[in-house]
Amino acid sequence: MPKNGSAGHRNNAPRKRQTPAVQLDEKIPIVQAFRNYSNELTMKHDRHERIVKLSRDITIESKRIIFLLHSIDSRKQNKEKVLEEARQRLTKLIEVNFRAVALELRDQDVYQFRAAYSPGLQEFIEAYTYMEYLCYEDGEGENGTKSVSDWQAIQAVMQYVEESSKPKEEPTDGEELEVVALAEEEIPKKFQFFVDPTEYILGLSDLTGELMRRCVNSLGSGDTDTCLETCKTLQHFYTGYISLNCQRARELWRKITTMRQSVLKAENVCYNVKVRGGEAAKWGATFDQKPAEDVDEGFY
Repeated sequence: MPKNGSAGHRNNAPRKRQTPAVQLDEKIPIVQAFRNYSNELTMKHDRHERIVKLSRDITIESKRIIFLLHSIDSRKQNKEKVLEEARQRLTKLIEVNFRAVALELRDQDVYQFRAAYSPGLQEFIEAYTYMEYLCYEDGEGENGTKSVSDWQAIQAVMQYVEESSKPKEEPTDGEELEVVALAEEEIPKKFQFFVDPTEYILGLSDLTGELMRRCVNSLGSGDTDTCLETCKTLQHFYTGYISLNCQRARELWRKITTMRQSVLKAENVCYNVKVRGGEAAKWGATFDQKPAEDVDEGFY
């Protein structure tokens, strides 16, 4: 039994009468203000979802381009063909997908939607710079050294011009003056997709993972020179990133830690090549060939 007798009869307490809902007057300024806030938030959420979908498409296509670039094999001599296909697909991403994102972000605060397009932009920068690295691998860059595009170069590619929706019609004699007056108003407007320098640094750091894979794949195909050259490039990247001293930048510091692991893997591969004297490369170059009769395979 409860000590308090009234505690066992809570349901017997008198219920409050439900008052009918009061109809809000839409003409009240405070109600109109909150209606505007609701519409503004709804439009922002819809735009955010559209940008996320576009960014997802960019991420998927960029990953496919990276896989395509990894299919380059010195034994098949397919480098020029693969690079040309990758260049066309990257150009299509810039002209179609990033243009659609730029239209969504037009006259908007881009930093409010940064999380929506950040994964796609970083993956695109990784694919774009990897393609450029492979292009300049045999030749020399603009400054006499092998290089990739910096932030400003990628930003210059993301410039667009608004397409006029009105079809052009031939003016009559009486409309010539009006055409001249309206010519200035019909000048196509320019807009751009803003490439955040922070996103460029994060996307470029992911390039080291692809370089590590190329270093390992080069050893399997017998190209030891590419293996050693790629390892040096990884070391240059890691030296530049650790000089930033950015322990408080959580995401960048996590990528630098992953970069260190990639450098160690590449150095281990190059160490094995030096110690074994190119033995692995010698056998890797003849995977698709039958061994000669006078070659000792080690099991006689």
